[in-house]
Amino acid sequence: AYKAGLLERSFAHFQSHATSDQVRAFQRYCRAQASWLDDFGLFMALKQHFEGAVWNTWPSDIATREPEAMAHWSQRLQEPIDRKRYEQYLFYTQWKALKAEVNALDIEIIGDIPIFCAYDSADVWANPSLFHLDERGNPTHVAGVPPDYFSPTGQLWGNPLYRWDRMAARGFEWWIARFRMMLDLVDIVRLDHFRGLQAYWEVPADAETAINGRWVEGPGIALFDAYDRDGAAVSQLMS
Repeated sequence: AYKAGLLERSFAHFQSHATSDQVRAFQRYCRAQASWLDDFGLFMALKQHFEGAVWNTWPSDIATREPEAMAHWSQRLQEPIDRKRYEQYLFYTQWKALKAEVNALDIEIIGDIPIFCAYDSADVWANPSLFHLDERGNPTHVAGVPPDYFSPTGQLWGNPLYRWDRMAARGFEWWIARFRMMLDLVDIVRLDHFRGLQAYWEVPADAETAINGRWVEGPGIALFDAYDRDGAAVSQLMS
């Protein structure tokens, strides 16, 4: 809460006192990151406006991202959206400066990409067709781990599962963008729970434990072939 207050003061100061060069730098960042930043900024502003409610309980027109509703809320919540963009801009510029310093010392940074997303996130709200959701936006199946020596009922993670068929039909563009963004911030990416790209444990969303799940085949090497064709360096990814 203390840091949030400082960020609010920083944003207010920026609005009132930023130089023309600083404003242009911020605008360049927003344009360069618009593919994810616009959705994230609006999502976070809506979360605040609706007092933290899960996105599929918002008014149906904005929950389903109807164009008129998107335009209305983007205008109505312009200031909190810009504040969220500004916070990301501060992090990005400070982190890139840090990365440049450590890279100059021949130090590389390893970052982490969790295999799954949180349900109540900008990722899922902005891309519902890429996840196993019903007509109300609720997950139909979720991620977990089967029963084993450590847990007789397995682990019920609850993350929504990807529609890998639709991901593949789009050339895995969502994943490639995710890889590229992370590799802009770090030198090597570790894929957390990499095993799930070969096969993952699918559990019905209404299950109370992970016992009654099943193994489902993941994208496998096709994901990395698409990444390689896109011109990215697979060697920068590690499991």
